[in-house]
Amino acid sequence: MKWLEPMARPTHYLPRPNMSNCSKSPPNSGEAAGNNSMAWVKMFKKPGGGLKKSYQPGSMLSLALTKGLLNEPGQNSCFLNSAVQVLWQLDIFRRSLRQLSGHFCLGDACIFCALKSIFSQFQQSRERVLPSDSLRNALAETFKDEQRFQLGLMDDAAECFENILERIHLHIVSDTATDSCSSKSCITHQKFAMMLYEQFVCRCCGASSDPHPFTELVHYVSTTALCQQVDRMLGKSERLRSDMFGELLQAANNTGDLRSCPSNCGQSIKIRRVLMNCPEIVTIGFVWDAEQSDLTDDVIRSLSPRLNLCGLFNPDCFKTISRYLSSSDVVFVSTCSTVKTSAGDKSISSSSWPHT
Repeated sequence: MKWLEPMARPTHYLPRPNMSNCSKSPPNSGEAAGNNSMAWVKMFKKPGGGLKKSYQPGSMLSLALTKGLLNEPGQNSCFLNSAVQVLWQLDIFRRSLRQLSGHFCLGDACIFCALKSIFSQFQQSRERVLPSDSLRNALAETFKDEQRFQLGLMDDAAECFENILERIHLHIVSDTATDSCSSKSCITHQKFAMMLYEQFVCRCCGASSDPHPFTELVHYVSTTALCQQVDRMLGKSERLRSDMFGELLQAANNTGDLRSCPSNCGQSIKIRRVLMNCPEIVTIGFVWDAEQSDLTDDVIRSLSPRLNLCGLFNPDCFKTISRYLSSSDVVFVSTCSTVKTSAGDKSISSSSWPHT
């Protein structure tokens, strides 16, 4: 491994992708936000010109709002292409990656170099379809001992997305553990990291467990549990508000997750997950229970263009990030999908970014 300084960097910003398919709803307007959310759903399902067809695993072109990434028969690179396109659409990430002054290079296995090369092609190439071979090869070489992301084999888009971020961390601050990184130059943790702690607190006797701190780059939610929460809400004759997406995700996360009171008073309590920082980018990974699911349309309808972090996590997060939330919210950007061959389930990862 050697440290490399960049030869030269462009001084202008990358062009922001066309986000016409991701309507931004105006603040303080639940009805307008709901309409925008449904407009996104209608576009996704629109015959011929919609987005739904682009999400089929194994298609020649993965979804891209600017250029496509090639996936030749037998390459099975759609999971990687999906993850790359999500990263490309995040202008906060693109700017930060471009502005880095150097990295620990691993030659042919350098994921950092390969990703920057693809981003450069997205910006400068006149071709509408671009290869992602350099990054695919770097991933295969990096994870060959684990037999993950190997050439010609399908893998999971959300896990690929997460591993790319973790490797970028190692290319920038190789001497710092992933869970304890506080380096200002590490764009993985400065932009994506959600610092949380879990704790059980009994409302009956007041007993509590020791808090368990951890960091996550992707927050995973079961699609089955999410749809069950939507059905439960509609069963109460309640209308789904556009700002309820975070609450639905939290309820889905807590489904069936009951623990005994720490003092054994006999009560069953739910876990509290408290967010302790203000991530600039929040990534939600939807986990499917089966390769072929009839819940796809239901999940799409449950999506909202806005995500309230204090709905997703415990309201205690108001104590630490209320100032941030009063001036900013998180806006839905895009999704990537693939089929996880190891467990036989389809996964969709959706990324969000702050809108100020």
